[in-house]
Amino acid sequence: MLGAMRSSAQLQIGAARQVLQARRAEFRAGLAADTAQLWSRSPGRIAAVLSGGGARGAYEAGVLLAFQDAALPTHILTSTSVGSINAGSYAAQSSTLVGNAEPAVDAWFKVTSTAVGIDWGRYLVMLAGLIAATAGFGNLARAWLYQKNVYVHLEHPRLAWLSLGLAGLVVMWFYDSFPYLLILLRRQLRHEHWKPRTEKILASIAGNAVVLAVVWSIFVAMHLHLGRSGIVRLPIDERLLLLGSLALLGALGWLLRRPISLLGHKFLRLPLRSGLFANFDRSNYLRDCIPAAGLRASPIRVVVTSSDIRNGEVQFFTNANAGELARDPGVDVDFVRNEVRTAEDLFRAVIASSAFPLVYELVQMEKHDWTDGGIVANQPIRPAIRLGAEVLFLIMVEPRHAPAQTGRMSFLDVGLRALEVLVAQNVKADLRFLENINGLCEASAAPMNLRPEQVTIELGARRYRYLKAFTVCPETPLAPTVLDFDGRITAPAILQGYADGCRAVLEFRQYLLDLPHDLPRVTLRLAAERAAGATVST
Repeated sequence: MLGAMRSSAQLQIGAARQVLQARRAEFRAGLAADTAQLWSRSPGRIAAVLSGGGARGAYEAGVLLAFQDAALPTHILTSTSVGSINAGSYAAQSSTLVGNAEPAVDAWFKVTSTAVGIDWGRYLVMLAGLIAATAGFGNLARAWLYQKNVYVHLEHPRLAWLSLGLAGLVVMWFYDSFPYLLILLRRQLRHEHWKPRTEKILASIAGNAVVLAVVWSIFVAMHLHLGRSGIVRLPIDERLLLLGSLALLGALGWLLRRPISLLGHKFLRLPLRSGLFANFDRSNYLRDCIPAAGLRASPIRVVVTSSDIRNGEVQFFTNANAGELARDPGVDVDFVRNEVRTAEDLFRAVIASSAFPLVYELVQMEKHDWTDGGIVANQPIRPAIRLGAEVLFLIMVEPRHAPAQTGRMSFLDVGLRALEVLVAQNVKADLRFLENINGLCEASAAPMNLRPEQVTIELGARRYRYLKAFTVCPETPLAPTVLDFDGRITAPAILQGYADGCRAVLEFRQYLLDLPHDLPRVTLRLAAERAAGATVST
């Protein structure tokens, strides 16, 4: 059956590959012969801005493949999270300004959860270790007591162990409902106005009843052997007294739940790391896709965004040193000097940028702990602008108006969704930054009958240019969720990304055809009060 499932998956992925090849051939055949020469009429340097989104990054790879097929030059690639993986692969696999997306697309077709290190079996191993430790120390104590002729005899051991196993399952499923009866009783004694939840009460009653019944049945069937005195049979009243003592211990545990909770926290932290999964497997999977030497030598300026988890600051790592960047046209030298760092290990910087919080462990690099750049800048528009871009392709994996999520969510789903909400706010902030700049240029160009592309505005120590932006995003939510690293699920996202990338290329081509040749540039110096109507954040 497993072989049949694998064969079916391979057939689905193979069919998607064939569809993609047909669409590529159709797109390339439909492009005008002068398209490659037309790109030279761009009003400035071209940047692609790639956002995060986990497994939905397959969409970005499809978009970049469309750029490759159109021979669209990309001077700057700014990226974060999974976008850093796509950007790094696209630039590292080519020695020109036209990248190569085919290795990334191939990796997205072949991706599996285990290939990128998402293996829940790790926690089954941890559970097995806990069981082994409990059984080992428990049997050690049992053997020691047996040597002293102290041991417990059960009249029906199989039934007792079966009951204990069932009680353990009940505890696993209803552990959060057990104290609900005590909470209800405490609130009633305090005469607090509170409407309890019926399903919680029923679950608490059922869970406590099952556990107490199992404990009582074991007490009834248990006989204690003490040395040569033989079997010690406890009378019913003493058994009740023992059971009451256990209940008293339970009540004491409830009163001391805070120190017990702190002790449990310290104990549970021992096997846990800074993320659910290690970065080792996905690093191995991506190493062939992102050769560090090729990334370092690429003429495309690549920026990967990472977050320093200790101080909450963002860092922009690049594949070029500060001197090289400063010589590029339109670059903000202060930005390069103060906010950009050339990574000693570019591949590790990509891994750090894409280390999704909660999911992957922190990446230690240059004496800091790094994690996903999407926490601070999920759509890194600002570094693209500061590095001199005047044409932006904003590649996003979320629709502009994403519907609200429905359905039951686990703790991991809640954590991932909370991060998505956070990074969505970062995207909106970056887009407002872009809109403010363009609005200022449009307002200044209109009275002089100029196109906004002709205007450069000096406001204080800053220079602002009009930025032609093309948003590339799906119309409806993509099928993969953040952790759906499965070629069968990511394949449709690749196809959708390629189709949307083709549309963006044709839209840009038409823009250039409509753009007049040799537009003269005008520099305007604005006073602060004149720019008061357009707030521009730096």
